[in-house]
Amino acid sequence: MPMFVVDIHRANLFGSPLARIDAITLARYTSHIYEGCEYGCNYCDGWGRHLRPFNEQIRLMPEIANVAMSELATIHRSAVIGLTAESDAYQPAEQLYHRTRSVLRVLADCGQPTVIMTKSQHVVDDIELLTQIHQHSFAMVMVTIISHMPEVQSKLEDKNVATIERLATVTRLKKAGIPVGVVIQPLIPHLNDTDYAFMRLVEMIVAAGADFVHWDYVNVLNQRHRNRLFEALARIGNYPPRYMSTLYHEGKTIDRPYEKERNLALTRICDDAKLPVHPPYSLFAKRLDPRDELELVISHQVRRDRLQNRDLSVSIGEMLATHIAAGAFSVQELRNYAHFLQIRPAVLHMEASIR
Repeated sequence: MPMFVVDIHRANLFGSPLARIDAITLARYTSHIYEGCEYGCNYCDGWGRHLRPFNEQIRLMPEIANVAMSELATIHRSAVIGLTAESDAYQPAEQLYHRTRSVLRVLADCGQPTVIMTKSQHVVDDIELLTQIHQHSFAMVMVTIISHMPEVQSKLEDKNVATIERLATVTRLKKAGIPVGVVIQPLIPHLNDTDYAFMRLVEMIVAAGADFVHWDYVNVLNQRHRNRLFEALARIGNYPPRYMSTLYHEGKTIDRPYEKERNLALTRICDDAKLPVHPPYSLFAKRLDPRDELELVISHQVRRDRLQNRDLSVSIGEMLATHIAAGAFSVQELRNYAHFLQIRPAVLHMEASIR
């Protein structure tokens, strides 16, 4: 049982805007409601970022709704707030303290675009608030899943609900009209990133009705995090000592050639299943600032080019997205872009907004 502490020293909830919009969550601001996480998944970055055990102490922000209201007074109404940081907004503490619901009420009253990332089925308890937000601006939920195999999921996420229950959450959100994606993370080499494992999970995600999928590989922050992860993997199979050193440079970042090969194969699986690998423009079209929308669709194209190893297109797209973010671009520059047809609806929307 974790210790719950009211943190009177936490200065703000949403903080400063990101230098660039997060292309996957669409967020301009990213925040966490709770500090620390009762789930304490063995692979979580939190174990490497904090000296104390990540699930030992859960810190609660006092008067969180008032803080949210105060900060929103200086935040543009089209900026997406992402409740997507490492501590799950719907961890078990939410059932007792309702901090996330308090903030969502404020966001709903202001019509502030909001994105939530969670493992918990309890996000559906706030469908009415999410619907209210989406009717006024934009709301989206991203449900994280690690594997279709119960024995893998239970040994790496022993305090979380099963994959099948998370997919049921996806279906309920979709039926309620809330845009919903699935984040497969972390991908762990030779465990859940094989063609078969990924294909089986994608089949389940499509059946659940998700609008898109995203994936990311496990990052090993430091020796403490590495040891914990390796101990967790040992409960699943017999991993040789060279496993981490072979696949991770200096034990931290995934081997680039391996990542490129896997990304290409996984993208092909998603394409065959007609499952987008990023939030489609149709989900947020004409709901955010037109320039932000244009930056996002180009950033999404950059990610697809990167997944498919089109390095030149990646460079050009990144340059364009940077120019748009800085407001230093020309329409002709956009029309010369190789993927202009894909981004054309967002370009037309932006052009219409500045006439």
